[in-house]
Amino acid sequence: MSLQFSPTHAKTQAARTSIMKRKVNETHTVPVRVEGGLVIKKRVAILLAVMLAALPLAACSGSNDSEVPTAKATVGDVRVTISVSGNLAATDDRLLAFATPGTIEELLVEKGDRVEKGDVLARLETDGLQRNVDMARANLQAVQAQYDMADNQLRQTIYPHYYGSYVIDVPGTWMALDNAIESIERARELMANGELAESNLMLDDVLNEIADAQNSTQARKWDFPIAIKIMELQREAAAAALDVAMLNLEAAQDMLDDAVIEAPFAGVITVVLVKEGDTLTSMNYFNPAFHIIDPTNLEMTGLIDEMDIADISIDQKAIVTMDALPGLEVIGSVTYVSEAAMIEAGVVMYQTTVSLNNADSNIKDGMSATADIVREERENVLMLPASTVMSEDGQTVVYLVGADGKLEMRSVTTGLHSGRMIEIKAGLAEGDLVALEAPE
Repeated sequence: MSLQFSPTHAKTQAARTSIMKRKVNETHTVPVRVEGGLVIKKRVAILLAVMLAALPLAACSGSNDSEVPTAKATVGDVRVTISVSGNLAATDDRLLAFATPGTIEELLVEKGDRVEKGDVLARLETDGLQRNVDMARANLQAVQAQYDMADNQLRQTIYPHYYGSYVIDVPGTWMALDNAIESIERARELMANGELAESNLMLDDVLNEIADAQNSTQARKWDFPIAIKIMELQREAAAAALDVAMLNLEAAQDMLDDAVIEAPFAGVITVVLVKEGDTLTSMNYFNPAFHIIDPTNLEMTGLIDEMDIADISIDQKAIVTMDALPGLEVIGSVTYVSEAAMIEAGVVMYQTTVSLNNADSNIKDGMSATADIVREERENVLMLPASTVMSEDGQTVVYLVGADGKLEMRSVTTGLHSGRMIEIKAGLAEGDLVALEAPE
């Protein structure tokens, strides 16, 4: 904005300036003593006064439209987002311990080592545990042999007459089938003579006789002699002993497996709390031995107001930023929205979790973060800071900075408004400069 001066005002100002110049050239040398023994001369003080008096004049005389703060129309993405803040946490983060007492024979990792899923981290001495497995396996083989002997003895005794405690009525089955065949032959003769009604009745009898044959093939209860029943009980006892032997072998193998700690997932060992030669007793074997974390799988959980929660859904895109890493943005997605409300200072909130995709190696567990969950987005559109768009006489306008530095009111068509940025659909081109405030 330019200031206009009248001729009278200009003459007065020129006279004042001339007087000031004469005063500057004066060479008064009367000293003025100040604290600390320093001395300044009057002509220096007069010069400072003149400079301070001239500042407002310089500011007014250089003012024009081109000095108004401006912003440039650029192409980018406009997003309407809902923000949630919290701290990052690794989804895979675990303390590992042994599941059985013993003496640590091997320690295979150190703090800071990267491991893959299934890698052995440490193992106990296993000589005694291996012997238990071998003994249980041998006992299983012996019990299996006893069961086979009991089963074979029973089979040889009852074969071929019956098996187990059930029998099949073979003669009854054949008799029913023979009767069905005879009925079919009679039905054919009746059909050949044209006696269809009688033939249909005869076919019904055939169906009944076939059903009888099927019933005869079904096993039915048979009362065994006492010697056979004793053999059956012996086989059942052998089968029970076989089950016990298998369970003992599984238990011994589990104890052997518990003597080894394996990585449950790929990650980094952050803490090692044991060393080779340590003896773990029944009182302390369950204490943590390692801490492992996967730094590549991070998530952030925070609270969202009830007014916004309806706009949040699973798999919704989010832009995650970290307080400790300004300028770094990571794409994420919503992986959890709680159905249960939490009351914070009288406000209804819902817990929401955002998982990061391809987290940067500089991002650490525990960092403070903010996730801007994208509700609506326009990509590669012309946009301006929202403060540059104004309303004049019912129109949406901006003030375009011309080549001569003058401001020109320009009508524009706007689109998505993110709060800080606004989409410009028509009225401007990329690179146009507009004023951040209306001219006075």
